[in-house]
Amino acid sequence: MSELIGFDMDGVIVDSDRPGDTWFRDSFVRTLTDFGVEPSDENIRALYITSMRDNAAAVCERFGVDDPYLLWKRRDENYIAYKLAALKRGEIELFADVDALFELKESYPMGLVSNSPQAVVDSIIEHFSLQELFDVWFGRGDKLPELRFAKPSPAMLIDMMERLDATRGYYVGDSPEDVIAARAAGLVPIRISRNGSDGDIRSLRQIAGFIATRAGE
Repeated sequence: MSELIGFDMDGVIVDSDRPGDTWFRDSFVRTLTDFGVEPSDENIRALYITSMRDNAAAVCERFGVDDPYLLWKRRDENYIAYKLAALKRGEIELFADVDALFELKESYPMGLVSNSPQAVVDSIIEHFSLQELFDVWFGRGDKLPELRFAKPSPAMLIDMMERLDATRGYYVGDSPEDVIAARAAGLVPIRISRNGSDGDIRSLRQIAGFIATRAGE
C-alpha cells in the first residue's frame, strides 16, 4: 500500500470559484431568472451545494418551484456552461506554484477531488494538460441525490484512495469541508491559505516541508 497526496481543485490548483467572479454570480442569476425568481444575494446563496443538498425542498417552496430535481438540473447546467466559458476566455488560471507538484509526483501517486462537476474537472485537466500530474481525478455527480457524496463527505476521497491502492496520505484543500472530508477518509489534511490568514501552508511549494516536519514529529 502506498501513501498518496490528494488535492482539491478550485482555489488550490486553479484560481476559480471566487464568489466575486462575474461568471460565478451570473450562472446563479441566470438560473433564478429562468424560474422567475429575484436574483438577490440571499437567493443566490440558496442555490449553493450545501443549501440544495440539505434544504432542496425548502428552497423550492421559497422559490415557488414544484420540482427540486428540475431546479438543480438547470442550476448545474448553467454553472457548467458559465464556468467552461470563463475557462475558454482565460478567466480561470492555473496557479503558478502548481509546477512544484511535478517534483512531488516522483515520490507520491496523486489524485484530484473536487466539488465541481465531473465535466468541469475533465475540462480543466485537459485545458491545462494536467493528465501527467494526476493519476486520477474526480468531480461530483450532476444529479441532486449525488450531492450527498460531495465534500465534506469522504466518499470521493475514499474512492481516490482505493483507485490509487493507498491507505494513508495527505489531502490539500482550502476550505473547512476539505479538512472534514480528509479526516473522515483517514488522510492528513493540509489547509492552504494563500493570503496567510490561517491554514498550514501559503503555497503548494511548502507541501514537501510540511510533510517532512510532520514525519519528524
